[in-house]
Order: sequence, then C-alpha cells, then structure tokens
Amino acid sequence: MRGTQHSIILRAMLNNKWKKIWTAKDFQRPPFFIGYEASARMSELMKMYPDILIVGKKERFRTLSVNWPNVTREFLDSL
Repeated sequence: MRGTQHSIILRAMLNNKWKKIWTAKDFQRPPFFIGYEASARMSELMKMYPDILIVGKKERFRTLSVNWPNVTREFLDSL
C-alpha cells in the first residue's frame, strides 16, 4: 500500500494500539488529517480488510477497531 489516505488511516490505527475505537472525526484534524473524505476511506478499508477491522457504531457514527488477533506479521510487512 502506497502513501494514500487508506494507508494513513490504517497505519494510524496500527501504530496507536492505546486507542481502541476510531471514528472519522479522528481523521479530520491533525496529526492524521484526511479531511471530509475520512468516512468514505474508512468504508473502503472495511471492504478491503474485513478480517482485520471490526465495525461498530457510536451514536450515529461508524467506528472501526483493529481485530488484533488477526493482525499477522505477514500483513504488517505487506503495508
């Protein structure tokens, strides 16, 4: 995966294990700025990595979490 909006989101989620739940708002301000497209990129990531990401809901907003047991060394090396 090259330096795309997808990779910014995915790398942020994988490098910040302390944060359990992510929303589009997390990517609409620095340091992981994507902008208003963040929600769309999160939806695309859900389809790209259904075994790695857990979809949830907080009020009316979609959330994503990392399914850590499914994150393998091979997956991390492929990024």
